[in-house]
Amino acid sequence: MPTRTEFLPAAHNDDDFDTFGTDTARSAIARFRSPMTRMLLGSDGLTTTLLESWAGTPMRVGDVALRVVRPELAPRGVVALLGTEGEVLVRHSTLTDAGGRRWSWNRVVAGPGGDPALRRCLTDAAVPLGPALRAAGARLERTVVRAGVTPWPPEPRAEEPRPAAFRTYRLWRGDDVLAAVHEVFNPAHVPADLEETA
Repeated sequence: MPTRTEFLPAAHNDDDFDTFGTDTARSAIARFRSPMTRMLLGSDGLTTTLLESWAGTPMRVGDVALRVVRPELAPRGVVALLGTEGEVLVRHSTLTDAGGRRWSWNRVVAGPGGDPALRRCLTDAAVPLGPALRAAGARLERTVVRAGVTPWPPEPRAEEPRPAAFRTYRLWRGDDVLAAVHEVFNPAHVPADLEETA
């Protein structure tokens, strides 16, 4: 059973949801040495399913925290990305394997209203978001808008943070962006080494 906690703000909190665009995201993903990391970051499929295949074990929700915040308190860039001026729901969570090892740290931000199935899935701390959406029949598209390297663990007081791969993507249907997702992957499992640039 996941533990409800109050997450510390991420060290890269200010720019998680600033979007560079899909072309720039693709270029950033191409710089990773590991083909597995490139596949994970560039995929428009379910992160949980990919991590389970990689780990060879089921993933579960670790710590989770939910909060509704005014737009001015939301992560920078997310209000424009969602196209909303109202309060947003912020979900912080981790994905862990059967041995309790943390694989990812995630932040999902959803605007007011929107898809009821998405809202239910976001507030259910028992199941990872992707599988919950699939089980609810919510068919959403994913578009990666940002990728690169950021500190792990994503906590401001972490000792000796290591470079970690991350991606930010939109969950959308039709003309509506329903949520923005920022995922940071534990470099102990997901290599974050980059190719040298000329």
